[in-house]
Amino acid sequence: MNTGITSLAKLPEVTAAYPFHGMEVPFAIGLLGFFVVFLAWQLVMEAKHHKAIIGNFTASPAE
Repeated sequence: MNTGITSLAKLPEVTAAYPFHGMEVPFAIGLLGFFVVFLAWQLVMEAKHHKAIIGNFTASPAE
């Protein structure tokens, strides 16, 4: 495989070699936002599930 670069003198002319160049920060912010929303959703779902299982059960003191 040949990159076409024969000298380091042409190195500043090389552009990005992957798609979505320059979109790293918006993607990272979107991923962080998705993680926060997903985590909050999971906590709410688990709280509802535990409440459905346990209900309003309160332990009475031993007599």
